[in-house]
Amino acid sequence: MTKISDRTLVDNINFTAYSGEFHAIIGSNGEGKTVFAKLLAGIRSITSGSILLDGKVLDIHDVSSAQKHGIYMLLEEQVMFPTLSVRENILSGSEYLLSASHIWAPSRKKENQVCREYLQMFGLELDPEMPVTELTVFEKRILQLIRVLIRRPRVLILDEFASCLTYDETERVFQVLKGLKEQQTAILFITHNYSVLLRYSDRVTIINDGTDIASFSRSEFHAKPFKEHVEALKLNFSYPSLRLPPGKEVVRFCHFSNPQLHDVDFTLHSGEIIGMAGLSSTEKASLIRAAIGDTRPASGSILFPGSQGRPKISLIGEQDSELALFSSQSIPFNITASDFGRTASHGFTSKKKAGLYARHCLGRLNFRNAGAEDKTRYLSTGNKQKLIIARSLFCGGSLYIYSDPAKNLDAASRLELYNILNALILEGAAILLISSDFAELIGMCSRIIPLKDGRQIGNYSTDYLSVQALSNTLE
Repeated sequence: MTKISDRTLVDNINFTAYSGEFHAIIGSNGEGKTVFAKLLAGIRSITSGSILLDGKVLDIHDVSSAQKHGIYMLLEEQVMFPTLSVRENILSGSEYLLSASHIWAPSRKKENQVCREYLQMFGLELDPEMPVTELTVFEKRILQLIRVLIRRPRVLILDEFASCLTYDETERVFQVLKGLKEQQTAILFITHNYSVLLRYSDRVTIINDGTDIASFSRSEFHAKPFKEHVEALKLNFSYPSLRLPPGKEVVRFCHFSNPQLHDVDFTLHSGEIIGMAGLSSTEKASLIRAAIGDTRPASGSILFPGSQGRPKISLIGEQDSELALFSSQSIPFNITASDFGRTASHGFTSKKKAGLYARHCLGRLNFRNAGAEDKTRYLSTGNKQKLIIARSLFCGGSLYIYSDPAKNLDAASRLELYNILNALILEGAAILLISSDFAELIGMCSRIIPLKDGRQIGNYSTDYLSVQALSNTLE
């Protein structure tokens, strides 16, 4: 059990994982999944109960003590040394594992060779000496995973690791993890992705209100009790699609090209949600930077008909919550940071006004176990993502460009997000939804723009489009 501000976060959890299995941990946002995982990894301290490995009670009081027993956790937030190289980020603290004597440091040649071997397991051909700042989000995630794999974990915990990865990237990661599973490593992963859960997990544990309420093996996935729990979590739900007649043009990409994107050509109207699929992390960032005028096209143009200059654009980009939020500040501060002027009173920001809006968002976006004055650092991963969404909505605009806005959200919160998107287009906004979730794109968008290797390969109505057909188009 662990507490914060006299509020119990997890209580009386009885959990068993077996070597050589994928064990999914699911539940709503703020119910204690990540806190429980952090207890296992030594990031948080338990106040009662015990943790056993191979039947022996472990003394886990910090991260180092957990890692001595082979327990490692990859957090949703990226943890990188931005001024160091790929090699240094992978091997930092693990150099001795490459040395036969465990005394002398391995040669640079040996270190680079090991890094290349691990990178190639994931299909990456990176120079170990290149700076980590040049990597995509996916490549940085893989570096974090390799950093752990080198240490040969006995228990590996992944917190929403695949939340913003494409289908193919997720497949690549789990193919490597299957090899780890065959070496009898227990792999625990927290997820809200129903398809990932069904494709890979051997066992599922459901956590609700800080305690485990059920556990199911793969053979029970088709049984009524499992389906009832899934239905309660709304993991498998229908998208609240709203198709309106297109209004006026808001933005027009005219055969736009830059170093990452080629011949992108489409128009987005008010009252419309258009999706984009198949973009890598670099391509997503490039498109967003071009839309806000941060970069210039190599050819073609981006036009905003009917606007004098560029309209007000509200963004949710690729950056992690640790970079996007002020972790030491309160929820009201983080929400209103996008436009402090709206909460101003007599030239000063009004905490009362900010607090009123924050409490409205806490209810609307279904924040669980969070108060308006809580520091952001104490929020769950899903609640941090809701905070980023709330800030964007507070900022407002006529054009919304959202990149994987539903990542890390539970099903109930995703449904509320989609209802909010529908409300925005009813008010005349235009939404460009960039997502790695093909079901989300087909469920919420009227049209989808697929890109392959940065080049637009179509402009499809979603009326008769399936996830499989879209996936085949991008293969």
